[in-house]
Amino acid sequence: MRPSGTVLLLIGAQAIAASFAILALGAVGKRVWLIQLLAAGLALLLGFVGNRLFRGARAPIAIIVLTLAGVAAPLLHHSPEPHRWASFGPLNLYMAPMLIPSFLVVCSVFARKLGRHLAIVIAATIGLSVLLAVQPDGPQALALLVGSAVCLAQSRAHLLKSAVTIAIVASATVWAFSQPDLLEPVPHVEGVFALAFGHSAFAGIAVLASAVALVAGLCVTASKGHSWLYAVAAYYAVLFTCSVKGLTPAPLIGYGAGPLLGFGLMVAVSRWAETEVLAHSSGRA
Repeated sequence: MRPSGTVLLLIGAQAIAASFAILALGAVGKRVWLIQLLAAGLALLLGFVGNRLFRGARAPIAIIVLTLAGVAAPLLHHSPEPHRWASFGPLNLYMAPMLIPSFLVVCSVFARKLGRHLAIVIAATIGLSVLLAVQPDGPQALALLVGSAVCLAQSRAHLLKSAVTIAIVASATVWAFSQPDLLEPVPHVEGVFALAFGHSAFAGIAVLASAVALVAGLCVTASKGHSWLYAVAAYYAVLFTCSVKGLTPAPLIGYGAGPLLGFGLMVAVSRWAETEVLAHSSGRA
Protein backbone atom coordinates (compact mmCIF):
# COMPACT_ATOMS: atom_id res chain seq x y z
CA MET A 1 0.00 0.00 0.00
CA ARG A 2 1.23 3.48 -0.79
CA PRO A 3 2.02 5.66 2.23
CA SER A 4 -0.93 7.97 1.62
CA GLY A 5 -3.35 5.04 1.80
CA THR A 6 -1.93 4.01 5.15
CA VAL A 7 -2.11 7.60 6.39
CA LEU A 8 -5.77 7.89 5.35
CA LEU A 9 -6.68 4.72 7.21
CA LEU A 10 -4.89 5.99 10.31
CA ILE A 11 -6.77 9.29 10.02
CA GLY A 12 -10.05 7.40 9.87
CA ALA A 13 -9.09 4.97 12.65
CA GLN A 14 -9.46 7.47 15.47
CA ALA A 15 -12.96 8.44 14.30
CA ILE A 16 -13.93 4.78 13.98
CA ALA A 17 -12.66 4.21 17.53
CA ALA A 18 -14.93 7.05 18.65
CA SER A 19 -17.85 5.27 16.96
CA PHE A 20 -17.36 2.25 19.19
CA ALA A 21 -17.21 4.52 22.23
CA ILE A 22 -20.57 5.97 21.15
CA LEU A 23 -22.06 2.49 20.83
CA ALA A 24 -20.89 1.74 24.37
CA LEU A 25 -22.47 4.95 25.66
CA GLY A 26 -25.67 4.17 23.78
CA ALA A 27 -25.90 0.67 25.25
CA VAL A 28 -26.91 -0.80 21.89
CA GLY A 29 -27.64 -4.45 21.16
CA LYS A 30 -25.33 -7.16 19.86
CA ARG A 31 -26.66 -6.86 16.29
CA VAL A 32 -25.57 -3.22 16.08
CA TRP A 33 -22.10 -4.10 17.38
CA LEU A 34 -21.79 -6.96 14.90
CA ILE A 35 -22.78 -4.82 11.90
CA GLN A 36 -20.40 -2.06 12.98
CA LEU A 37 -17.50 -4.49 13.40
CA LEU A 38 -18.15 -6.12 10.02
CA ALA A 39 -18.44 -2.71 8.31
CA ALA A 40 -15.19 -1.51 9.89
CA GLY A 41 -13.44 -4.68 8.74
CA LEU A 42 -14.77 -4.32 5.21
CA ALA A 43 -13.73 -0.66 5.13
CA LEU A 44 -10.19 -1.67 6.10
CA LEU A 45 -10.18 -4.37 3.41
CA LEU A 46 -11.36 -1.88 0.79
CA GLY A 47 -8.67 0.55 1.81
CA PHE A 48 -5.94 -2.04 1.40
CA VAL A 49 -7.01 -3.95 -1.72
CA GLY A 50 -9.90 -1.97 -3.21
CA ASN A 51 -7.64 -0.20 -5.69
CA ARG A 52 -7.53 -3.42 -7.69
CA LEU A 53 -11.17 -2.79 -8.56
CA PHE A 54 -10.38 0.64 -10.02
CA ARG A 55 -7.87 0.23 -12.81
CA GLY A 56 -7.94 1.56 -16.31
CA ALA A 57 -9.65 4.49 -17.96
CA ARG A 58 -13.16 3.24 -17.19
CA ALA A 59 -12.69 3.05 -13.41
CA PRO A 60 -13.57 6.70 -12.61
CA ILE A 61 -16.60 6.61 -14.89
CA ALA A 62 -17.71 3.47 -13.06
CA ILE A 63 -17.53 5.37 -9.76
CA ILE A 64 -19.67 8.20 -11.14
CA VAL A 65 -22.26 5.82 -12.59
CA LEU A 66 -22.29 3.74 -9.41
CA THR A 67 -22.85 6.86 -7.30
CA LEU A 68 -25.78 8.08 -9.38
CA ALA A 69 -27.34 4.60 -9.53
CA GLY A 70 -26.73 3.95 -5.83
CA VAL A 71 -28.29 7.22 -4.66
CA ALA A 72 -31.21 6.71 -7.05
CA ALA A 73 -31.84 3.13 -5.85
CA PRO A 74 -33.67 4.08 -2.61
CA LEU A 75 -36.15 6.12 -4.67
CA LEU A 76 -37.51 2.85 -6.09
CA HIS A 77 -39.06 2.01 -2.71
CA HIS A 78 -42.60 3.22 -2.13
CA SER A 79 -42.70 4.73 1.34
CA PRO A 80 -43.90 7.98 2.93
CA GLU A 81 -40.54 8.28 4.71
CA PRO A 82 -37.39 9.79 3.18
CA HIS A 83 -35.75 7.47 0.63
CA ARG A 84 -32.10 7.22 1.65
CA TRP A 85 -31.47 3.53 2.21
CA ALA A 86 -31.11 0.61 -0.18
CA SER A 87 -31.98 -2.83 1.18
CA PHE A 88 -29.54 -5.71 0.90
CA GLY A 89 -31.22 -8.59 2.66
CA PRO A 90 -31.52 -7.71 6.36
CA LEU A 91 -29.16 -4.74 5.97
CA ASN A 92 -30.19 -1.22 4.95
CA LEU A 93 -27.32 0.85 3.59
CA TYR A 94 -27.30 4.64 3.60
CA MET A 95 -26.10 5.10 0.04
CA ALA A 96 -25.05 8.76 -0.06
CA PRO A 97 -22.20 8.60 2.49
CA MET A 98 -21.07 5.30 1.03
CA LEU A 99 -20.54 6.75 -2.46
CA ILE A 100 -20.21 10.55 -2.41
CA PRO A 101 -16.66 10.74 -0.91
CA SER A 102 -15.30 8.64 -3.80
CA PHE A 103 -17.43 10.62 -6.24
CA LEU A 104 -15.78 13.84 -5.05
CA VAL A 105 -12.31 12.34 -5.49
CA VAL A 106 -13.07 11.49 -9.12
CA CYS A 107 -14.67 14.90 -9.73
CA SER A 108 -11.65 16.69 -8.26
CA VAL A 109 -9.32 14.90 -10.66
CA PHE A 110 -11.63 15.19 -13.67
CA ALA A 111 -12.42 18.90 -13.15
CA ARG A 112 -8.78 19.83 -13.70
CA LYS A 113 -8.67 18.18 -17.10
CA LEU A 114 -11.41 20.44 -18.46
CA GLY A 115 -13.03 19.51 -21.80
CA ARG A 116 -15.31 16.49 -21.71
CA HIS A 117 -14.05 15.56 -18.24
CA LEU A 118 -15.32 18.84 -16.83
CA ALA A 119 -18.62 18.37 -18.66
CA ILE A 120 -19.01 14.96 -17.01
CA VAL A 121 -18.32 16.50 -13.59
CA ILE A 122 -20.90 19.24 -14.10
CA ALA A 123 -23.62 16.93 -15.42
CA ALA A 124 -23.04 14.27 -12.76
CA THR A 125 -22.92 16.77 -9.89
CA ILE A 126 -26.15 18.44 -10.94
CA GLY A 127 -27.83 15.06 -11.41
CA LEU A 128 -26.67 13.84 -8.01
CA SER A 129 -27.88 17.02 -6.29
CA VAL A 130 -31.33 16.55 -7.80
CA LEU A 131 -31.45 12.92 -6.62
CA LEU A 132 -30.54 14.02 -3.09
CA ALA A 133 -33.23 16.70 -3.18
CA VAL A 134 -35.86 14.19 -4.26
CA GLN A 135 -35.01 11.80 -1.41
CA PRO A 136 -34.94 14.43 0.36
CA ASP A 137 -31.55 14.64 2.08
CA GLY A 138 -30.66 18.24 2.82
CA PRO A 139 -27.41 17.69 4.74
CA GLN A 140 -25.96 15.43 2.04
CA ALA A 141 -27.03 17.91 -0.64
CA LEU A 142 -25.36 20.73 1.28
CA ALA A 143 -22.19 18.66 1.76
CA LEU A 144 -22.15 17.89 -1.97
CA LEU A 145 -22.62 21.60 -2.73
CA VAL A 146 -19.61 22.62 -0.64
CA GLY A 147 -17.48 19.70 -1.83
CA SER A 148 -18.24 20.36 -5.49
CA ALA A 149 -17.52 24.07 -5.02
CA VAL A 150 -14.05 23.10 -3.76
CA CYS A 151 -13.59 20.82 -6.79
CA LEU A 152 -14.45 23.57 -9.24
CA ALA A 153 -12.42 26.19 -7.37
CA GLN A 154 -9.33 24.01 -7.75
CA SER A 155 -9.87 23.55 -11.48
CA ARG A 156 -9.25 25.98 -14.31
CA ALA A 157 -12.90 25.91 -15.27
CA HIS A 158 -14.46 29.04 -16.72
CA LEU A 159 -15.95 31.15 -13.92
CA LEU A 160 -19.37 31.27 -15.57
CA LYS A 161 -19.58 27.48 -15.89
CA SER A 162 -18.61 27.06 -12.25
CA ALA A 163 -21.06 29.73 -11.09
CA VAL A 164 -23.98 28.25 -13.03
CA THR A 165 -23.21 24.76 -11.75
CA ILE A 166 -23.01 25.90 -8.13
CA ALA A 167 -26.21 27.94 -8.52
CA ILE A 168 -28.13 24.88 -9.77
CA VAL A 169 -26.74 22.63 -7.04
CA ALA A 170 -27.54 25.31 -4.45
CA SER A 171 -31.13 25.48 -5.72
CA ALA A 172 -31.45 21.70 -5.36
CA THR A 173 -30.07 22.00 -1.82
CA VAL A 174 -32.65 24.62 -0.90
CA TRP A 175 -35.35 22.36 -2.34
CA ALA A 176 -34.06 19.45 -0.25
CA PHE A 177 -34.19 21.47 2.99
CA SER A 178 -37.62 22.88 2.16
CA GLN A 179 -39.21 19.43 2.34
CA PRO A 180 -40.23 17.95 5.70
CA ASP A 181 -38.03 15.27 7.24
CA LEU A 182 -40.23 12.96 9.29
CA LEU A 183 -37.38 10.92 10.78
CA GLU A 184 -36.48 11.48 14.41
CA PRO A 185 -32.74 11.50 15.22
CA VAL A 186 -31.40 8.39 16.96
CA PRO A 187 -28.88 9.08 19.76
CA HIS A 188 -26.17 6.65 18.57
CA VAL A 189 -26.65 7.62 14.90
CA GLU A 190 -27.56 11.29 14.35
CA GLY A 191 -27.24 12.44 17.96
CA VAL A 192 -23.71 11.31 18.75
CA PHE A 193 -22.44 14.68 19.98
CA ALA A 194 -25.44 15.21 22.26
CA LEU A 195 -25.08 11.64 23.55
CA ALA A 196 -21.39 12.11 24.32
CA PHE A 197 -21.79 15.49 26.04
CA GLY A 198 -24.81 14.13 27.91
CA HIS A 199 -22.56 11.46 29.40
CA SER A 200 -19.73 13.78 30.43
CA ALA A 201 -17.75 16.81 29.28
CA PHE A 202 -14.70 14.59 28.77
CA ALA A 203 -16.60 12.18 26.49
CA GLY A 204 -18.11 15.06 24.54
CA ILE A 205 -14.79 16.81 24.01
CA ALA A 206 -13.14 13.52 22.99
CA VAL A 207 -15.79 12.77 20.37
CA LEU A 208 -15.74 16.34 19.09
CA ALA A 209 -11.93 16.21 18.91
CA SER A 210 -12.10 13.03 16.83
CA ALA A 211 -14.31 14.83 14.30
CA VAL A 212 -11.95 17.80 14.14
CA ALA A 213 -8.97 15.46 13.81
CA LEU A 214 -10.57 13.65 10.86
CA VAL A 215 -11.15 16.86 8.89
CA ALA A 216 -7.78 18.34 9.88
CA GLY A 217 -5.98 15.13 8.97
CA LEU A 218 -7.56 15.11 5.51
CA CYS A 219 -6.58 18.76 4.97
CA VAL A 220 -2.98 18.16 6.03
CA THR A 221 -2.74 15.15 3.71
CA ALA A 222 -4.30 17.21 0.92
CA SER A 223 -1.65 19.91 1.38
CA LYS A 224 1.07 17.32 0.73
CA GLY A 225 0.18 16.69 -2.89
CA HIS A 226 -3.20 14.97 -2.53
CA SER A 227 -5.34 18.02 -3.19
CA TRP A 228 -8.45 16.02 -4.15
CA LEU A 229 -8.87 15.38 -0.42
CA TYR A 230 -9.79 19.03 0.19
CA ALA A 231 -13.21 18.33 -1.33
CA VAL A 232 -13.63 15.24 0.85
CA ALA A 233 -12.60 17.20 3.95
CA ALA A 234 -15.15 19.91 3.10
CA TYR A 235 -17.84 17.25 2.63
CA TYR A 236 -17.14 15.68 6.02
CA ALA A 237 -16.90 19.08 7.74
CA VAL A 238 -20.40 20.02 6.57
CA LEU A 239 -21.86 16.73 7.78
CA PHE A 240 -20.22 17.09 11.18
CA THR A 241 -21.68 20.59 11.46
CA CYS A 242 -25.15 19.34 10.52
CA SER A 243 -24.89 16.38 12.91
CA VAL A 244 -24.38 18.75 15.84
CA LYS A 245 -28.03 19.69 15.22
CA GLY A 246 -29.03 16.02 14.91
CA LEU A 247 -29.73 16.36 11.19
CA THR A 248 -27.50 13.62 9.82
CA PRO A 249 -25.14 10.86 10.96
CA ALA A 250 -21.66 12.09 11.85
CA PRO A 251 -19.20 10.55 9.37
CA LEU A 252 -17.53 7.46 10.88
CA ILE A 253 -18.69 8.37 14.39
CA GLY A 254 -21.68 6.47 15.70
CA TYR A 255 -23.55 3.57 14.16
CA GLY A 256 -23.67 3.23 10.39
CA ALA A 257 -22.19 0.86 7.82
CA GLY A 258 -22.57 3.30 4.91
CA PRO A 259 -20.10 5.95 6.12
CA LEU A 260 -17.56 3.29 7.10
CA LEU A 261 -17.70 1.55 3.73
CA GLY A 262 -17.64 4.95 2.06
CA PHE A 263 -14.38 5.87 3.77
CA GLY A 264 -12.74 2.61 2.74
CA LEU A 265 -13.90 3.08 -0.84
CA MET A 266 -12.62 6.66 -0.82
CA VAL A 267 -9.17 5.42 0.25
CA ALA A 268 -9.15 2.94 -2.63
CA VAL A 269 -10.21 5.57 -5.18
CA SER A 270 -7.64 8.01 -3.77
CA ARG A 271 -4.96 5.53 -4.77
CA TRP A 272 -6.31 5.69 -8.32
CA ALA A 273 -6.20 9.49 -8.06
CA GLU A 274 -2.53 9.36 -7.04
CA THR A 275 -1.66 7.37 -10.13
CA GLU A 276 -3.77 9.57 -12.38
CA VAL A 277 -2.37 12.86 -11.10
CA LEU A 278 1.19 11.55 -11.25
CA ALA A 279 0.74 10.40 -14.84
CA HIS A 280 -0.84 13.75 -15.79
CA SER A 281 1.99 15.69 -14.16
CA SER A 282 4.61 13.53 -15.92
CA GLY A 283 2.91 14.10 -19.26
CA ARG A 284 3.13 17.88 -18.81
CA ALA A 285 6.75 17.81 -17.67
